[in-house]
Amino acid sequence: MSTTAPQPPTDATDAARTALAALLAGNGRFVAGSPPAGVSDQDRAALVDGQSPTAVLVGCVDSRVPPELVLDAVPGQLLTIRTAGQALTGATFGSIEFGVRALGLSLVVVLGHTGCGAVAAALAESIPDGELGQLVHEVAARLVDDPDPAHAVVVNVDATVAQLRQHRDLVTPDGFAPFVVGLVYDLATGRVSITDDAGLGSA
Repeated sequence: MSTTAPQPPTDATDAARTALAALLAGNGRFVAGSPPAGVSDQDRAALVDGQSPTAVLVGCVDSRVPPELVLDAVPGQLLTIRTAGQALTGATFGSIEFGVRALGLSLVVVLGHTGCGAVAAALAESIPDGELGQLVHEVAARLVDDPDPAHAVVVNVDATVAQLRQHRDLVTPDGFAPFVVGLVYDLATGRVSITDDAGLGSA
């Protein structure tokens, strides 16, 4: 069922656009090998009494793609949820809802990557059993019309974005649906590219 939430107000749109631009700029620093200095004692002290992240990030568990590193994000900037292939089954939805419904975040980022093992498993002839099999089945259902592994990564991200946009409980305390953006990280270059900017623009 599609959400009937109204469009976000201007201040929420500006916050989402600023948050996305900051993540893209952070990836630029990562690619250039010039991230800023580490977190100071003062920065850590500011996080003790509560959190105010700027975005929810749904990424993959792949050890080669730690979101805070590849986007050069500091502690407290991202509310990160990681599952193989960005699968949304189970607790993942609840964690995303926490960021949007409880913290009022107007930006949700889906971060996929090239060489994704979950996508490769979903395209294979046999699918594992157990909980892993359920996860792979979810990814496979997004890829029924695209057998090409390279393009399937993008298809998987965009399908995840679409699924989150249709999630009726993904609404902020002010009653609007967040912007859901798709990004793909390239293992070879370290760069992220936008697959769907949700109308926010690239920066």
